[in-house]
Amino acid sequence: MNALAGRRIARVSATPGKTRALNVYAVPSLPRATGPGSAEPERTTDPGAAPRGFYLLDLPGYGWARASQSERAAFGRLIAQTLDRPRLVGVLWLLDVRRDPSPEDRAIQDRLAAQGTRVLAAVTKGDKLPRGPRAGREQELRETLELDPDQVIMTSARTREGIAELRETVAALARDA
Repeated sequence: MNALAGRRIARVSATPGKTRALNVYAVPSLPRATGPGSAEPERTTDPGAAPRGFYLLDLPGYGWARASQSERAAFGRLIAQTLDRPRLVGVLWLLDVRRDPSPEDRAIQDRLAAQGTRVLAAVTKGDKLPRGPRAGREQELRETLELDPDQVIMTSARTREGIAELRETVAALARDA
């Protein structure tokens, strides 16, 4: 989320599953990555137009949260209510390249597909795998979750891989809303 926004908007923990609530971030515009670590604001095709802002909603990472069954059930209800919002433009799904999709991931994908919700999967921590196995892993995740190639972007916050493409895709989704 921080790499996407080009600034620190979310607290980061070394332990996965720390998010326990719906966190909402107002993003006035996304930076364009024009070089390593750059944060130039997104430009629209009309030079006089202001970049379009939007909200990012950060939901609990139900797959890795150390949570009781009742907390997991509450996460499920929160996610369901969020996905049912009428103004929901799309879902940016963060998937760790090292982890297999859980049954919950598959259920969420089935729900998103049934609702016709636009999905962009950002496969995170791409730098944790050697370059060779990375492409195969991306394809495996895409096939498992029945996503099209243009719905998956391999990313790494550390090396900045895929961040520019992710920003451009999310900004286009927000503009087209």
